[in-house]
Amino acid sequence: MNFATVNGVRLRYDWRPGKGVPLVLLHEMGGALESWDLVLRHLAADRAVLRLDLRGFGLSEKPTSELTMEALVADVVHLTEHLDISEMHLAGGAVGGAIAIAAAAALGSKVVQLTGLAPATGVPPERRAGLLTQADRFDAQGVRPFLETDTIPKAWPLPRFVRNEGFEIFLSTQLGTSPGNLAATYRMLAAIDLVPVLVSLTCPVMLVAGIHDIARPPALIETLVSRCLKGRFQVLDTGHFMALQSPEAVAGLLA
Repeated sequence: MNFATVNGVRLRYDWRPGKGVPLVLLHEMGGALESWDLVLRHLAADRAVLRLDLRGFGLSEKPTSELTMEALVADVVHLTEHLDISEMHLAGGAVGGAIAIAAAAALGSKVVQLTGLAPATGVPPERRAGLLTQADRFDAQGVRPFLETDTIPKAWPLPRFVRNEGFEIFLSTQLGTSPGNLAATYRMLAAIDLVPVLVSLTCPVMLVAGIHDIARPPALIETLVSRCLKGRFQVLDTGHFMALQSPEAVAGLLA
């Protein structure tokens, strides 16, 4: 376990120097660097990999200021500079995918590949009020009610997805997340539109959809890929939290 203060915030990270273009793995909202544990088991042991707890999550610092995409991206940029990583393959799931998209634009030629696992790119105007309402619920009710009534039934339905080690990692990181930070993340998502950023990228882009993902279904992801300059579309027999639900398949794509 390592820590560094970059961009004015203390971040926990795991940096494994090794061979190949380093993978920089960005977890989903409510996740932590452990969200990639199962994927790492299926990657070559000598593959260079950087994982981190994004600000506000895991054991990284939890500022009380408004959460912005600009700050999250700057954290990634400064941490990779701190570790002297001069080229990278950025990969992220859901909100981590959103940060990967924005970071790829900021890092420019340092990014040789972008992989987005059901990346969040923003929400239609008609859904923004709903996100802001849910943010208020996180502040008032905490995390557990939303997990039990919404996320788990929709993202981990039985018997399609068994309650295995991946589920236990998911449940632990989500319940360990500050409700206030989840609320701040929802408010951030209601304000962003990363589609123009995504379609402007010149690096190869692979976007991955899960057949059973109702939050970011394959048709939506495929439409995004069709607008990319160097886009590639992949579909996996998995759900929204694919790094935990289908880690071997995800590792195969990253390799």
